[in-house]
Amino acid sequence: MKDTWTQALRLGIYMLILAFVLGWADAFVFAPQRMPACVQEQLPAGRICPETLAAQYGDRVVWIDARSQSDFELNHLMLAENRMFPIRKGAEMQQLIDAAIGRMLEAAEKGECIVVFCTAECTASEEIAAEIRELGLIDAPIYTLQGGWAALQAAGMAAD
Repeated sequence: MKDTWTQALRLGIYMLILAFVLGWADAFVFAPQRMPACVQEQLPAGRICPETLAAQYGDRVVWIDARSQSDFELNHLMLAENRMFPIRKGAEMQQLIDAAIGRMLEAAEKGECIVVFCTAECTASEEIAAEIRELGLIDAPIYTLQGGWAALQAAGMAAD
């Protein structure tokens, strides 16, 4: 009887150690790589969660890629030319906006929105979205994607 209790106690201790190791691994190895949950109501005006975007607009989106040229060349959304436009801050920004303005003007008529994204840590998407809004010509909703490129990858919309 004593051996049975000893084995049960030993097994319990092993299970506690295993649970601790798995909990530690989840907290310090896997959790930092997970995208945090996006709650639309907690975002500032002009930002949109990928889930909200999919639910409200589906594929009726005109995408503006505000990432750097090198990031864009490395990987980008594979969409028809009239649905995705690279627009970057800098000397060429106005030319790139001019190249996309016709399609952005059509977005409201087609029930589409305009979504600007970059990497999660960049601010270019906010600045470019503000620049497009300031034109005062676009009637379609203009959003910045919460989570940027990483959110598109997590949603399965972008491939590396």
